[in-house]
Amino acid sequence: MRTKHRTTLVLILLITAMLWGCSPNETHTAAPSLTPTDISTSTATTAPTASPTPTPTPLPLNGQQTQYFIEANIDYYNRFITASSRSIYTNKTNSPINEMVFIIYPTIFQNAIYIKSVEYGDGSDITNYRWESHRMVIPLEEPLAPGDQIEFVHDFELYMPNREGVFGQTGRQLNLAYWFPFIPPRTDDGWMAYEISIINSQIVGEHLVFESTDFDVTIRFADRRENFKIAAGTLPEEIDDVIHYQMPLSRTFTLSISDIYTLTEREANGIKIQSFAFPEEASAGEAAADLAAKAITLYSDLYGSPERNLVSIVEADFLHGMEFDGLVLLSRGFYMFYNGTPETNLTMITPHEVSHQWFFSLVGNNQAMEPWLDESLATYSEALFYEEYHPELVDWWWANRVDGHSPAGYVDNTIYLDGGYEAYRNSVYLNGAHFVQDLRETMGDEAFFSLLKDYVKTNRYTIVSSSDFWSLANDHTQADLTPIITEYFSHATTP
Repeated sequence: MRTKHRTTLVLILLITAMLWGCSPNETHTAAPSLTPTDISTSTATTAPTASPTPTPTPLPLNGQQTQYFIEANIDYYNRFITASSRSIYTNKTNSPINEMVFIIYPTIFQNAIYIKSVEYGDGSDITNYRWESHRMVIPLEEPLAPGDQIEFVHDFELYMPNREGVFGQTGRQLNLAYWFPFIPPRTDDGWMAYEISIINSQIVGEHLVFESTDFDVTIRFADRRENFKIAAGTLPEEIDDVIHYQMPLSRTFTLSISDIYTLTEREANGIKIQSFAFPEEASAGEAAADLAAKAITLYSDLYGSPERNLVSIVEADFLHGMEFDGLVLLSRGFYMFYNGTPETNLTMITPHEVSHQWFFSLVGNNQAMEPWLDESLATYSEALFYEEYHPELVDWWWANRVDGHSPAGYVDNTIYLDGGYEAYRNSVYLNGAHFVQDLRETMGDEAFFSLLKDYVKTNRYTIVSSSDFWSLANDHTQADLTPIITEYFSHATTP
């Protein structure tokens, strides 16, 4: 069922580690009103009809999403941050919770974080927490019943590691991803918290899973505010050097800060695009802004609105790409080797990362156990970008992005598969692209694109599973999908 493509390979100048989007391939260190009718005679009158009670618009997640209120003071040149994070959590499961879990990602890096204090919302100290890997586990004095709420406050300091990555600071850039204590999703079966997969000193995929939450973040700089450009996933308010962000229903809140960024701005479908690049790659930064505008225009049509006001595209001081809500980091190699043509990694990977505003940000998934639900769709979104804007290069894309790397393996592999990063990439990303192409051909374009748009609309702000995808796919086609599932998936069942 695999579509045949021209296999002539065109040499890609970048090393393999720079090619694959969103994989941190790093070396680890009112009631109605009734008006009565006046009756002046004995003539019968018709009783008034009550105005119907307006149906309230349902709140996403029933308004029970976790809320984070964060204040941070950034001493950029001394690589030091003091911060406080207040978390308000509602038990959205059907079972009581006996222990709360916080992911403290900076603990992965030696001496990167100092937890000054942990308190309940009423100010009482919490000292009985324990550590399980990079997770802080807090036993509760009383179980948190379904629907009940609890509040925590973490005061902490960050000593930014000198490293290239999504959390770290180089001489040119400060990246703050996963930088504050956050609560993973919880089901009746437990917390969706997983260990990092590291094989041959490479991180395989993403192990963190996020629910949609509300962020209220205030940052200040220790000095020289005028020096810095800040890339974020939403537009701020700034008064007297106090910078305030509000970002509802987002899975991450990430900042990238530099005193040398050049900034290019575009707009697409009412969404502002800000492209941040280093001075020596300023022209490639302009190209990245144009590519993002095209991708947003196309994917808004195919998948629906991304429901945000800003997308920031940032040249990263490392050699891979990574997606966040409203912000993507792209390898500096993509910029360094950009030659002004669409036969480049910048043209391939920018649309990939932008598509994660739909397949990750709007529709979440378990990135450790079912990464295909965002990565296979994001990789195929690259093909759709070339199909729309460079149809003469679709075969080139398949040859260089996919088939030249011998795609193989089950699409529904986890990040813990044998074989490490290359086997993960070849199965989830590359064979995943072939799977989506075959699914499209089996369903037909009308049903296939209707499925993708419905998939995003139906599942926004949630965390989906494979069964959710297949159930909706069967609603959109009469075709027998069993042969595709049998070929590409280890769990060859349909709903």
